[in-house]
Amino acid sequence: MIKKVCVIGGGISGLCTAFRLKKKGVEVLLVERGEVCGGNIQTEKTGDYLIEWGPNSTLVSEHLFELVAELRLLDEVAQANATAKKRYILKDGKLRALPLKIVDIISSDIFSIQAKLRLLRETFIKSKSPKNESVAEFFERRFGQEIVDFAVDPFVSGIFAGNPERLSIKSAFPLLFQMEKDYGSILKASLFGKKEKQGEFVPKGISRTVSFKSGMQTLTDKLAANLSDEIKTKTEVEQCITENGKWKIKTVSGNLNDESFDAIVIAVPSFVAAKLIENFDGELSRQLSEIYHPPLAVIVSAFRKQDIDFGLDGFGFLIPKVERRKILGSLWSSVIFENRAPQGVHLLTTFIGGARNAELFDKSDEELFCIAFDELDSILGLKVKPIFQQIKCWTRAIPQYNIGYEKIENDIEDFSRKNRGIFFCSNFYRGISVGDCVKNAHRTANEIEDYLKK
Repeated sequence: MIKKVCVIGGGISGLCTAFRLKKKGVEVLLVERGEVCGGNIQTEKTGDYLIEWGPNSTLVSEHLFELVAELRLLDEVAQANATAKKRYILKDGKLRALPLKIVDIISSDIFSIQAKLRLLRETFIKSKSPKNESVAEFFERRFGQEIVDFAVDPFVSGIFAGNPERLSIKSAFPLLFQMEKDYGSILKASLFGKKEKQGEFVPKGISRTVSFKSGMQTLTDKLAANLSDEIKTKTEVEQCITENGKWKIKTVSGNLNDESFDAIVIAVPSFVAAKLIENFDGELSRQLSEIYHPPLAVIVSAFRKQDIDFGLDGFGFLIPKVERRKILGSLWSSVIFENRAPQGVHLLTTFIGGARNAELFDKSDEELFCIAFDELDSILGLKVKPIFQQIKCWTRAIPQYNIGYEKIENDIEDFSRKNRGIFFCSNFYRGISVGDCVKNAHRTANEIEDYLKK
């Protein structure tokens, strides 16, 4: 008998899970409340500008490139330019390139002599991460406060738009937590730990950071095209229910209420997932609804190259909290990838808000444009106003794996054990990045396959 699975949510996690299940011979129905699939991965083409409103790129991984190969998208992959390797941070009002290798830290002017000596002593620190340790506490304990201020803090802002003093090291950065546990030192693990093999699907010599020639939405569009007959858009699910050993969904329109499924995948944001399981577990529903998603404004602006004093020769820059600026940082989109802007023009993507400056999100678009320009002007030296600019405001951006998040993860696992046939695959569970979502979809599809066989 062919088994049938309902995937709720058409973001990257839901699309990948449905794609994998279909390849396994499972009958799939993907339900998406919006008009199109893709979730937070949104690429917009305006004239000669290619704009990313969600993830600008992704890191290379075996699971990702296995998927890319299956979708026949290898020729569409865009590698980050070699000239974009530099990562800048702002210190004392000036941009400084972060050292890319541990040995380069010694010659760097970002950190003081005391900070460099403190970093070299990391291998001798014997303490281990206590329960509920924050990211900031973890790095301060191992490397000192200066490293936290000028490396960890901006790094966390770039990934989570979050606060390192609130994020859980075990949940937000489980690999680092495990490195200390296994090797007793982050430096030792970096130098002597087992390196992940590229695998058969990753092309040799490819850059660590990639996108697609027509933007990140190429991936989700191709997944959706492969699932066109299995996708039902403009359909909002209110509740999941069980009946006679089968799963059913209750939709706002009521158009799918009579269909039965052998399993259900919840691939929506946590605050939406909370409503779907409320009738099964009120406490977990409450926890999911309270996961903090800070607001984030994304501003793209274009300037003629001759109108920027600073020579853009890197990935972009991030700003430490101690610098007390109103923006989190800026990606130099047209430097990272080809064909993001017209010839002779630089396209910048600047971020305002996040957990650090959430209150700025209440300002008007014009006020946010002014903030972005004033900050970029003082840092890069801009001679004129932008020749092109647009804005998108995410009311709820990235889920924060804050201290205590481990309990949420454990409760999700307990829920899945008690309610057989319901699975979670979303960025609030097991990682927020595109690569994490692709990997977790692969894992979830395998778990569903095992469940259906039993």
